[in-house]
Formats: sequence, C-alpha cells, structure tokens
Amino acid sequence: MKSMRNFNKKIASLGLILGLAGMALCTNLQITASAGEATKESAYQEVKKEGRLYVFASPARKADFEKSGELGKGIIKIGYGRNGETVVFDSEEAVIEYESRLVKEILGKTNIKAYREFKIDGRLYVFTSPTRKAEFEKTGEMGKSIIKIGYGSNNETVVFDSDEAVVEYDKRHLKK
Repeated sequence: MKSMRNFNKKIASLGLILGLAGMALCTNLQITASAGEATKESAYQEVKKEGRLYVFASPARKADFEKSGELGKGIIKIGYGRNGETVVFDSEEAVIEYESRLVKEILGKTNIKAYREFKIDGRLYVFTSPTRKAEFEKTGEMGKSIIKIGYGSNNETVVFDSDEAVVEYDKRHLKK
C-alpha cells in the first residue's frame, strides 16, 4: 500500500514537471513567433530610385543596395506598381508582402455594404449581415431585430437585422 502511494506521488510529480515544461515551451514559442512577426514588419521597405520602386524584405540586401546602387539578383515586374512603375523585389517574400499590402490598401478604401431585402407574408425583411440572413433562411427566426410598423414605402412592417440595415434602407429608399 505504501509503495503504491509513493508510486502515485512520483507519477503526480512527473505530470507536474511535464506540465510546467510544456507551459514554458509554449510561452517561449509565442515570444519567438511575435518577435519574428515584428522583425518581418520592420524589415519591409520600399525605395524609389530612377522611376523604379525597389521593395526589400531583407535589411541586409537593402544595405548592400544602398552601398552599391545595384540589387544583384532580384525579381522585376514591369508596370506592377501602384502608378504603373516597374517594381524590383529582392525576394519572393518581398513580392508576397508587397501584394498583401496592396490588397489591404484597396480593401481599406472600399466600403462594400452587403444588403438584401425581401418580402415574406406582407413584411419586408432587410439584412446587412450575410450571416444573419443565412441563419434566418435556415431557421425562419430573426433573433435580435428592429421592427418598424408601417415604415415601408407601402406602409408595410419592416424588420431589420441591425441599426446599419435601417440606415442603409433609408439611403436606398430616400427616407428622412
């Protein structure tokens, strides 16, 4: 009986040690990943020179370029820049980072509104959330909603999925 207790204590101690080691390893990996992301962000640079845009993902390659004025091996894409200029990349990573920044910039400028309205049983339903619309189509239930009686253009009841839907409806139907 006593040997069984000792065995259980040893197993519990081993479990505790392995758990602590695992937590320490995970914490270390998260710190390393965060540092890697920060380094990637700070390493990206663009340099304009002689009508071309040079994009660097490597600080060392950028430093060499600034000293010699030459990139050496690179990836050249003619007319690929924001203003149609030639873009020279130091690596495939630079191409990927440049493209992702362009996409983020374009998406940041657009203001796309999802909007759908339809009539069921004499009521008008207005959605600006595709997720809430899909849920409504699946369950037939609206969940949280805003109901305005006689608000429609033909005095019908309008059921909105959000405040944003009310604003968008008003814009489209010139309600003041």
